[in-house]
Amino acid sequence: MSYDLYFYKQKGTNLSETDIANYLTENLVLKNEHANQWFYENEDTEVYYSFDQNEPEEDPESIELYESFADFDNTHFSFNLNFMRPSFFGLEAFQFLENILADLNLFVLNPQSDFENPTKATKNELFENWNKTNLWASRDHYKEMESCYLQADKSNEIWDYNFNRNRLQKELGEQYFVPKIFFFKRKQTNDVVTVTSWTEHIPIVIPPADYFLLTRHYKKLFRTIKDNVLVSRQTIINNFGSYFNDFEFQNCKIIHPNNAASVKDKFNSIKSEKTLTDFAERLPMENLYNAKPD
Repeated sequence: MSYDLYFYKQKGTNLSETDIANYLTENLVLKNEHANQWFYENEDTEVYYSFDQNEPEEDPESIELYESFADFDNTHFSFNLNFMRPSFFGLEAFQFLENILADLNLFVLNPQSDFENPTKATKNELFENWNKTNLWASRDHYKEMESCYLQADKSNEIWDYNFNRNRLQKELGEQYFVPKIFFFKRKQTNDVVTVTSWTEHIPIVIPPADYFLLTRHYKKLFRTIKDNVLVSRQTIINNFGSYFNDFEFQNCKIIHPNNAASVKDKFNSIKSEKTLTDFAERLPMENLYNAKPD
């Protein structure tokens, strides 16, 4: 199941298919080897969607549906976003979509809406239109897909942080680490938990994750110890909170270099609360839903 949009320009507009293709290549992602698709996938958020450049319609019925507007010409470009995804897929996708509509003065034909003609849709209108069906489909296929539920405000918060992670990393520089947050599911209950990492007590942004995987490398007696320990966010706050400073991003803290050095001994002595491989497993985005059966 997918959500498809088709792009149009006003008749007489001096905008070519090459112009649109170049915009996608310069502002989104390189086209595929067949030069007809731009498949976007964000490594930090794991959101994906695509734009396609299509051949002109030849079927008479399709020509009637897509080529018969008095005021618009078909650009032969389309957009695709899957249903049964966390709602933040739409937040990220339609943010870009609003930009391309404004920058290139494009209009959208939306077969999923009540509009029969191409329109100037906003990201909020498109999101609401997509997400209504997305939540319905998620609820309807929840058991069949063996999915896990997380309320939208929580998953959106994690998405917002991951979406901005690269920007924050550039602003802080190489001296700091801005870790990604991952979605996991508990093996016993299928409840969704979030996990991030902290390596060798380095200066780091402390994000709003449920659990922290501490990666350690230190000497003990005559041995070098390399291990990983999993602890809860509350344990992190209890043990290191006094070393943290407030950070600009919502529900985040930061530990600066001087304090990071001060926590070395405590960091290396903290006890693991769980073994990650026994406790939880990575949750694919295709199985993270913001709706479930009543």
